[in-house]
Amino acid sequence: MKFFYTHRETSPSTNQELKKMAKEYAPEGTVFIADHQTNGRGRLGKSFYSPKGNGVYFSLLLRPKFQAEYAPLITVAAAVAVRRAIHTLFQIDTEIKWVNDLYFDGKKFCGILTESGFGKNGEMEYAVLGIGINVTAPEGGYPEEFSFKTTHLSDFVQEEIKKTTLIEEILKEFDGIYQNLTQKAYLEEYKAASCVIGKEIKILSGAHKGSAYAVDIDENANLVCRVKNGEMVALSTGDVSIHL
Repeated sequence: MKFFYTHRETSPSTNQELKKMAKEYAPEGTVFIADHQTNGRGRLGKSFYSPKGNGVYFSLLLRPKFQAEYAPLITVAAAVAVRRAIHTLFQIDTEIKWVNDLYFDGKKFCGILTESGFGKNGEMEYAVLGIGINVTAPEGGYPEEFSFKTTHLSDFVQEEIKKTTLIEEILKEFDGIYQNLTQKAYLEEYKAASCVIGKEIKILSGAHKGSAYAVDIDENANLVCRVKNGEMVALSTGDVSIHL
């Protein structure tokens, strides 16, 4: 994939900006980077704290040739790509919290959000993959609601962190996976890196909301859980927290 870079000092949301560009026929491989997001977005309506100068915030435009049923795997592939990039650059292994966050030592440092656009006949016209990574601690620390569960790369990486190099390495790793995304070869790595499997968790939304036990991640990247009544369920979407 060939990449086309656009950079802004400040953006409301790199995903929102790139979705507008997608509707104006921007090519696959368009990358929108911002130093600061005033309204950074996470999954399920959550916000992603994006202070100026402290992180890597970018979105990638995709125009998938595969069926829409594979769209959720874009996020899975991106999580593996970020993990590989960090290992390549810094020789550090990080963990993946289903479905879209990366963790180190029990704290989140990266969030991923994929949003798709569909045509009149239900075909997927584009997907926008957004990645936000905390690189350094913001002045004054993180907001109270994030502080106890948030970390940043410079907290556990000793080398100099070059943001441009990090973005390029993530894109390279993602492109390698994306070319064969439907073959799902990366799922074993995604599963092996999970910090959720084998843990008592809390399902935060949906029909199975409440305490559960995370058993496995299946071939479609669903989280297989044993819920309160002993029933085994496969979550395809939603959010969970880990009981500490």
